[in-house]
Amino acid sequence: METRETLLDEIEEQLTEKREEADVKIIQRPSYGAEFPRLKLTDKGLNHRVYFDYKNSEIYVFAVRHRENAYTTEDIEEAVQRLEKLR
Repeated sequence: METRETLLDEIEEQLTEKREEADVKIIQRPSYGAEFPRLKLTDKGLNHRVYFDYKNSEIYVFAVRHRENAYTTEDIEEAVQRLEKLR
C-alpha cells in the first residue's frame, strides 16, 4: 500500500507541479500503431514507468509498470488496448 501511495503522489507531482522537469518521453511503437507519453519515476525508491495520454486537456494514466515488467511485448499490447479504449 505504501508503494501505491508513493506512486500516486509522485505521478501527481511530476505531471502537474514539476511538468517541465519530469522525465517524459514519447514511446513510439509503429508495429502496434501506437504513440504515447511515458513518465519515468526513479525517486523515493521507485523504478516505475507510467503510460499516460491527454484527452480534453486532462491527463489520463492508463498503465503503471515496474521497470522489470515494462516494455515487454505483453506490456505494450495491453497498454495499446487500454490506450485505444481511452481514445
